[in-house]
Amino acid sequence: MLSTIRKLLDNWLVRAFFMLLIAVFIFWGVSSVVTNHASSTAVATVGGHAIEAGTVNTGYQQQITAYAQQHNGASPSKGERRLYAGNALGQAIDRTALALDARRLGVTAPPEALRQQIFGISAFNGPNGKFDKTTFNQVLSQHGLTPAAFMADIARGLNASQIVQAITVGAAAPKPLVQQIFDYVGQERTIQYAQLPFAAATPPPPPPAPAVLRRFWRNHPERFSTPALRKAQIIILSPALLAQDQVVTQAEIANEYEAEKSKFARTASRSVHIITAEDAASAAKLAALWRKGTSWPAMQQAAAAATATGVSFKNAQPDQFPSGRLAKAVFAATPGTISDPVKGALGTYVFKVTHANPGGTTPMAQVEPELKAAVQQRKARELVDGTVSKFQDALAGNTSLDHLPGTLHLAAVEGTLDAQGLEADGKPAPIPGGKALRAAIIKTIFTTAPGASPRAVTGPDDSYYAVSVQKLIPPALKPYDQVKHDVLLDWTGNQVKRQEEMAAAGLIGAVKSGKTFAQAANAAGQPITTSPPMTRAKPAPGIPAKLLPILFTLKIGEPTMVETNSEFVVGVVTAITEPKPGSDPAMLKRIQTALNAAMQTDILQTYATALRSRYHVTVNEKKLQQISD
Repeated sequence: MLSTIRKLLDNWLVRAFFMLLIAVFIFWGVSSVVTNHASSTAVATVGGHAIEAGTVNTGYQQQITAYAQQHNGASPSKGERRLYAGNALGQAIDRTALALDARRLGVTAPPEALRQQIFGISAFNGPNGKFDKTTFNQVLSQHGLTPAAFMADIARGLNASQIVQAITVGAAAPKPLVQQIFDYVGQERTIQYAQLPFAAATPPPPPPAPAVLRRFWRNHPERFSTPALRKAQIIILSPALLAQDQVVTQAEIANEYEAEKSKFARTASRSVHIITAEDAASAAKLAALWRKGTSWPAMQQAAAAATATGVSFKNAQPDQFPSGRLAKAVFAATPGTISDPVKGALGTYVFKVTHANPGGTTPMAQVEPELKAAVQQRKARELVDGTVSKFQDALAGNTSLDHLPGTLHLAAVEGTLDAQGLEADGKPAPIPGGKALRAAIIKTIFTTAPGASPRAVTGPDDSYYAVSVQKLIPPALKPYDQVKHDVLLDWTGNQVKRQEEMAAAGLIGAVKSGKTFAQAANAAGQPITTSPPMTRAKPAPGIPAKLLPILFTLKIGEPTMVETNSEFVVGVVTAITEPKPGSDPAMLKRIQTALNAAMQTDILQTYATALRSRYHVTVNEKKLQQISD
């Protein structure tokens, strides 16, 4: 537990609250909780109440959209799609179970709380800045919601929040635990250390006799041997390998464009400077000053002097402006001109449009390559889906890889490679497919016994493959004459490292014999550095990462050493300062808050598990699979 807390020092408060937020979102999320009894189209049932495919598909599509945004429009693999569908169903199950428990407990949100919740949503405010029923109905209509359904969702959310607050309100970490962690993370240590870099070591004498180098070569075969190799056959069935060969007609491209037309729609936007004044007279004066050519920074200063505000919007869409009337005026304005005052809910506006992005739809010709690739990929996936069962059946019937039917659209390759996927000459083995697929195949080759019957393995990117390991080639010591230059370099480096290691060990021996670290280092001619006080979370600059955890286990005056890629470092703790009670109340509060949030998250997760058990969840795996297929 302490090691986990240590990693969270810099931002644990944020992380803890995100953990709690994720857990609570499962329960609080506004959703259309199904209250009808189970039907044949249900993906799952919770206490006899159905969760229909549409409910799950909404959450699933949100995750698919987020994936595409994060991966430049790419589609997730079949395995990832199934994972997302499972996540969406899990959230729907938890929301439904909580709604049922709220009903069982008789938890009902007071009408006044429901009213305050809805009236507090700024999107429903009218021109006067207060809740407006007409605006309320318009906003709901734009999102395909009815007032009754929306208010029912809000009520369910309020009901859920009452339960969540009730079961987590008393969750608090014990003060002794909080204090123990505070003492742990707040302890400061100061060290002295000496660095013995390999590059600064005295070079060894002239090259040793060939017999010495040959002995070094024989004693370190792991450095001068060929890697272990395996000869294998590989068969791959992959959409990525078949896509480019799929023929796509112009009609299919046009159909794809129509089906995905919303993806290529561009919403009109504007970049604009806006000044919000308290009244029309003040706005008119500022507009007049602006029309004289005053720069925007100067206008912001003038606005502030007139108790107005100046803000900028970049590529903003109509619904991002604080007033519908302002948005309408902005999108009707000519770029580069100063507007007349516009009355709005928050004051009177004057503005200047700096850039206008027209709306519309990207022409098909511009996205034809993308459309063609999408159709090819879909055809390739369909081809793989229609072939994989035949591929699996052939392998199950002990058909060798050499005799698989040519109609299965398989890619085949044979060769010898090491565990890094390199051939004997050091070049990458020509395994078809992407990086993830290559890595999976190589791992399978080096975990498969020679002569084992090949089997179909599900790989990344909706791919399938099979391997047959034909031969193991053990490591072999390379001839001395072929590697004698490398042997000399390694021998020299080994001597340098040994020299510095002995010097480091000498420092430690001197300290253990009674000398101070400074005395031992001065006697050896080694410069020392004294660090500033540091904690586990904030090490002093220059302290090797390998040294830090060791230093916090030592007593004052006790030496230690570590080896890095470039040097040995010898250090000794010279001072330990425990944090004083009450010395950092902000840190203590952060620890308390983080531990409280972690406990609340555990409680919520336990509650969710208990609800699933209470309401007897059943899942229709076939219906769930249809969502992701």
